[in-house]
Amino acid sequence: MASHSSTNSGSWYLLRVRRYLLAALGPVVLAGTHFLLSFAMLRLETPAAFGTFTFLFVAAQFTVALSMALFGAPLQTISAGSVQDRAGSVASILSATVLAAVILAIAFGLLAGAMELPTPAALCYGLYTAMMILRWVGRAWAYANDQAGRAAVSDVSYGAITLLAFGAAAYLIRFTPETACYGALALGAASSLLAFGAPYLSQLLARPGRQSWRFYRGVWQSRSRWALLGVLASEAAANTHVYLVTLTSGAAAMAPLAAAALLLRPLNVVQNALGEYERPQMARLIAAGKTSELRRTVRLFFWVLMLGWLAAVALAIGVLCLAPHLVFPPDYDLDLVRLATLSWISVTLLIMMQVPANIMVQASGGFRQLARTVIWSSLVNVAAVAIALVFFAPVWTIAAMALGWLVDLVLVQRAARRQWAAMPSE
Repeated sequence: MASHSSTNSGSWYLLRVRRYLLAALGPVVLAGTHFLLSFAMLRLETPAAFGTFTFLFVAAQFTVALSMALFGAPLQTISAGSVQDRAGSVASILSATVLAAVILAIAFGLLAGAMELPTPAALCYGLYTAMMILRWVGRAWAYANDQAGRAAVSDVSYGAITLLAFGAAAYLIRFTPETACYGALALGAASSLLAFGAPYLSQLLARPGRQSWRFYRGVWQSRSRWALLGVLASEAAANTHVYLVTLTSGAAAMAPLAAAALLLRPLNVVQNALGEYERPQMARLIAAGKTSELRRTVRLFFWVLMLGWLAAVALAIGVLCLAPHLVFPPDYDLDLVRLATLSWISVTLLIMMQVPANIMVQASGGFRQLARTVIWSSLVNVAAVAIALVFFAPVWTIAAMALGWLVDLVLVQRAARRQWAAMPSE
């Protein structure tokens, strides 16, 4: 009997690891794509121009978090509902997604123009933000419908087309680096939508009716508004230094901080993608009352993230010790980059540690509790970063953020314990 149980346990872990590998395939491609693109911009642009690129890229990634809060996470947490209610909610969420994509495309295009990007680059940047919203909600839709393969194909096609288009535009056609970069990103994001097929694309093109907006009103009241509040506070917690350093000290001061962050950027992508995979899985386990399997899933998720963190740290240290000039141009102070990297290592560890509990609370519908949690951590981060800028060099703003993420870790764990206590024992 023990042997049979052990075999079942081994099969369960093997199945989960295989699914993690599938879920991680796309993020690895994304991380590689964004790293190579950022590396190229690091080499092609001045530090000030690279700082501007970092600011705009962080702002674009914020739309991903925004779309996941408003549309992606609710889309996944309703995956266990009845067929009729789910169909109505999905239609309403996707209608709202398209509207948000159009509005943000215009807003971000104007932002890029205000930061003196060439007009073609600004237009491509606005289009890129819209396509990224539709793409990441498409990934959430694929996971909610147990079609992880479509998400992986979308990621791979996005990476391949983006890099090929950038290489052709920057090195063959000789477009400006900004136009080549944002044009390639827009083309890659738009092309990657094809991977989700007609079932998803047809719903994006469907004309919304009054019933769709009524459905979304319910989604907004029960899930999205709290998720949105959480994302806004999370953005303040995670990227306060980007906005404050750029606005107070200039884009050039942001450049070495952003260059150091390149070495650990894959962690963010893997964390987000595995979280999207696990959220609907955990929602199903919670709906089915499978508390023991849920605990086992959370534990495995935690250790996978820790292994990813160790691998990323080893790679970052290896680059800095063995071949820093292959990544960083001579214009960058390597001592400053090393100090920033050490700070990022500490901050990312705190972030990784709270992710599994955070995703579990989301899967149980605890967006309100998480919003309150991240508000406190964001307030600490904003204050810490502001104080660091007043009394120290901009590089110390990264270390200052560790205070806020430590608060976040403690409060998320407390929210998770409350959720565990409310679940039925098996």
